[in-house]
Amino acid sequence: MKDFFHTRSFKILIASVFVLLGLMLYTTSVGSSVTANLLGFISSPMQKISTGVTANAAALSEELTRSADELEAENEALREENQNLREQLVDYYQLKQQNEQYKTVLELKEQNQDFQMLPATVIGRDPNDVFYSFSIDQGYLNGVSKNDPVITGDGVVGWVSEVYATSSQVTTLFSPNTKIGAIAQRTRDTGVTACDITLADQGVIKLAYLTSENTIEEGDIITTTGLSGMYPKNLLIGTVTEIAYEDNGVTQYALLEPFVDVKNVRDVFVLTDFSGKGEIAITEQTEDEAQASPSPSPSPSASPSPAPEDE
Repeated sequence: MKDFFHTRSFKILIASVFVLLGLMLYTTSVGSSVTANLLGFISSPMQKISTGVTANAAALSEELTRSADELEAENEALREENQNLREQLVDYYQLKQQNEQYKTVLELKEQNQDFQMLPATVIGRDPNDVFYSFSIDQGYLNGVSKNDPVITGDGVVGWVSEVYATSSQVTTLFSPNTKIGAIAQRTRDTGVTACDITLADQGVIKLAYLTSENTIEEGDIITTTGLSGMYPKNLLIGTVTEIAYEDNGVTQYALLEPFVDVKNVRDVFVLTDFSGKGEIAITEQTEDEAQASPSPSPSPSASPSPAPEDE
């Protein structure tokens, strides 16, 4: 401890104390102006800096407020512009869809002058329906009737099973309730379309009631016969993918892949009228179709069995 009083640090401390005491005595004798001046000298730059910071902060705040208002106005203008662009885009897609439909209508009308077709859009599907039925945005107020055929430019989709004022329910090719008289374009063999839940899940339909003498092959095109008056003739149905025998081992059947992607179709046409609608056109039956009908038993009193017809 005694050594501390002899150290350099202690000496500096004592000198500092005396300087401060002297300063205090001098200040007391000459007044507080020196102290005030000294403090003013030290604080003046700080005041200038503070005043500048305050002024700049106020200007920045005003600028930010003005910028926020301008940005909000700009954002509002951009929102309106985006809304207008979205509406124009919707109009564009609607016009594009209509043009495609009209093009298809013209192509079908060129081939079938008697067709009266009503464009329709799919507006709903039942996810629990394993046969892929759907509803469309046209009803009896637009001229739709029950049993009207539903098609696309690619072929048969199904038929109108329920009609309401502004909408209708369509039953597809995959439904067991859909039976269509069909004919192979190459061989003229005839049959009737059918389907069940297993075939529907595979995306194919069945052409039943083929005789063992039929000459249908894979790749053959199947169309409507038009015999019952429910469907016009020569509408495309599908392509043969397989030939097999029924369980009885006598008659055959063919599996068809429909030309229309029924599961995903979006735009269709309802055939509200066509030549021969509602008429059973047995008189138009060809000789090949008559031979394809089930043969009667060899009895004098037996009458010929009718050819397969649309139901």
